[in-house]
Formats: sequence, C-alpha cells, structure tokens
Amino acid sequence: MRCAIDAQVDPTDTPRTRRERLRKALRKIAYWQRKRQRSAKSHRKRRLRELHQHGIRLSQLRKCSGGDIAL
Repeated sequence: MRCAIDAQVDPTDTPRTRRERLRKALRKIAYWQRKRQRSAKSHRKRRLRELHQHGIRLSQLRKCSGGDIAL
C-alpha cells in the first residue's frame, strides 16, 4: 500500500510522471499478490503431503467444535 501512496505524494511531479509511478507501483503490487497466492498454494500442498506421509488424513479428522468432517 505504501508503494502506491509514495507514487502519488510528490506534488511537484507532472500528472504524467505520477501516472507512470502509479503504474509501476500497481505492477509491483500485482506481482506481490501473485507471488503470495503461489506461495500459499505451495505451502498448503507441501503441508498436506507431509501430513499424508505421517498417515494423517484431514478428510478423516473431526472438527473440535462439532462432529463434522474437517474438510
């Protein structure tokens, strides 16, 4: 978020310069969001694989709050 704000803060810049800075900031933010999504997916897959290797099946676990299946 700070990246986008920094792109707009300088009042002495021309509107074109501000737009370019904002575009650059938006590209960075989009990249970070994609990277975060990929990392979360990868982490989940790895963790599920590790649990599976230890014989733990989430589909067979019960939730603590009730009798429902975890997934």
